[in-house]
Amino acid sequence: MFDARPKKRYAPKAQTVLHGVSASPEIAIGTAFVVGDDRTPAERRAITEAEIPREIAKLQQALEKARLSLLKDHVPVAGQLGEEKDGLLEVYRMMLDDEYFIGEVIETIRAKFVNADYAFQEHVNQYTEQLIMRGGHFAEIAGDLHDIRKQVVQNIQGEQPQNLAQRQDGVIIISHDLTPSLFMGFDHHKIKGIATDIGGKTAHAALLARAYGIPTVVGLHKISQAIRRHDRVVVDGNAGVVVVNPDKTTLAHYRAEQNKRDKWREELGQLRRKPARTTDGHDIALAANLEFTDELKWVLQHGAKGIGLFRTEYLYLGRTTLPTEDEQYDEYNRIAKTMLPHPVIVRTMDLGGDKHPQSIEIPPEANPMLGWRAIRICLERPEIFITQIKAILRANTHGNLRILLPMISAIEELEKALALIAEAKSALKKQHKTYAVDTEVGVMIEVPAAALLADAIAERVDFLSIGTNDLVQYLLAVDRGNERIAHLYETFNPAVLRVIKSVIDAGHSRGVWVGMCGEMAADRLATALLVGMGIDELSVSPIDVPVIKKIIRSTARHEAEVLARQILQLSTVKEITETIKKFMRLRFKDFNF
Repeated sequence: MFDARPKKRYAPKAQTVLHGVSASPEIAIGTAFVVGDDRTPAERRAITEAEIPREIAKLQQALEKARLSLLKDHVPVAGQLGEEKDGLLEVYRMMLDDEYFIGEVIETIRAKFVNADYAFQEHVNQYTEQLIMRGGHFAEIAGDLHDIRKQVVQNIQGEQPQNLAQRQDGVIIISHDLTPSLFMGFDHHKIKGIATDIGGKTAHAALLARAYGIPTVVGLHKISQAIRRHDRVVVDGNAGVVVVNPDKTTLAHYRAEQNKRDKWREELGQLRRKPARTTDGHDIALAANLEFTDELKWVLQHGAKGIGLFRTEYLYLGRTTLPTEDEQYDEYNRIAKTMLPHPVIVRTMDLGGDKHPQSIEIPPEANPMLGWRAIRICLERPEIFITQIKAILRANTHGNLRILLPMISAIEELEKALALIAEAKSALKKQHKTYAVDTEVGVMIEVPAAALLADAIAERVDFLSIGTNDLVQYLLAVDRGNERIAHLYETFNPAVLRVIKSVIDAGHSRGVWVGMCGEMAADRLATALLVGMGIDELSVSPIDVPVIKKIIRSTARHEAEVLARQILQLSTVKEITETIKKFMRLRFKDFNF
């Protein structure tokens, strides 16, 4: 697995600059620790009938070891990751616990008289080939299954992956592709930065790196082949650049940048209790996205004034039964009390797509991200939806919970959902349970149809929340999980900006506030523009709260409005980006725009 070339006396090479994709910000300087691209297949070996029980036992022991590794290495960081974490854990569990799949592997061992590692490898490979052909999110899942295959095969063969235990200093991990299990096998305290040949911003290992605050650049193509262990490396996660064997001038520049950013982070920490208020006195509600309840401490620590998006999918994943009303009530109630007096926006479950719980049978679909998911499941399985709504209403006796409906694409869907919410209230009343009658309800604008219907939707709800991740993807017909066209996923596309502005205006014309909870909300280059466009609320990852607050507090709203009017007249991404950068550079000397 690891680079096993004989150690040579180190001789520095000339400086090389490589360009990739930023997956986790900040700057790291350290020595390279090269991880080999382990793709050596398990070889087919004929076994006798007497050896079959032994091979089956080796398979079962290997699976159990992988399950224990999953619990030990992945669960402790659950509160630090994003929504993708749910899907990752679910993929691992499904593969390791799927009786049908494992039964097929065992049958292959028995019928073809082959060794367990080869049989398991072949079945996983067949499955991953089908996923890769489907592309997008499925291709990312295929990478995770490759990770599982490697773990189980190594367990069967008795191999032990190396780690960084013998290293006393921090290193830069260099790899073809950093899989989650490999990442978690390392002592992350000894990892300063990461650079990989392949991968994207939404890859699971990139999310892990961001959770731990490790600067990461991906998509560098052949860095794992070009670099040597002990080479000095700079990972610039802000610019998406890796410098191999930096010269004295370059090294001095990056060390100075590190010192500046350390002082800057101290300054940002002093803003924790201050409001997100522009220089001319306009307040923006700055909230945090919440993936798991363990992340509440980060929400509070970074100074967010509420939770603008509480993703509830984790309550449904990793279990064989649906969560009960009381189980959900306990969770929502605890979060509501912790965040008082600040609001908590609870998004009803957005299952389906790439998140398949064992408790709901979701049939295979050609385009699952456009298929039976989110509100569509809720309307066809109203008992699931009503249970969740009842739990939220009961927990809202503190008065700070709000309900957010995802994936609405038609007024008829919204009216059906509102009717089910009324039904949930009626049921609670009949059961003599205490609940909040006037709980606010909003709609996530993440489908182009909803954006065009924003005025009609706003007439029926209390607020709108723009989910840019899916909205941009659907508006531009770009699968953001497809590396070949990922460059076309551009939030500064003029069509995207005009749609966002139209949604904000539609909400305001109907007297409701409009927020944003997608990745664009955390893009520091977009903050002043969004303020100028009239956004009322921004919800970002907890770690992004201080920097977005800094920008808001250093921006005059009337100047941002002038910028927005200018931007909305432009027709190319290049013009828009250059104009925004010029505006931001004049006002923010400490940022790299």
